[in-house]
Amino acid sequence: MQNAVSNNPNASVAAVAGAVTIVLIWIAGIAGLAVPAEVASAFTTVVAAIILWVGRREREAITAVSEPSTTA
Repeated sequence: MQNAVSNNPNASVAAVAGAVTIVLIWIAGIAGLAVPAEVASAFTTVVAAIILWVGRREREAITAVSEPSTTA
């Protein structure tokens, strides 16, 4: 039986983005910055989008390198 994360790799990205932003917002709070919940939530979305974009670029680069050239 597979779990939700192995069936949907984007779920792991969302989990990582959530964890990263929770820590960053906590650090901002310690530094004395008040971050509204809506801004923290939007920040989580941005971090997830960046992680997904970087992962996609890496997969495209790996695919381009591993595919044999059709021009001779």
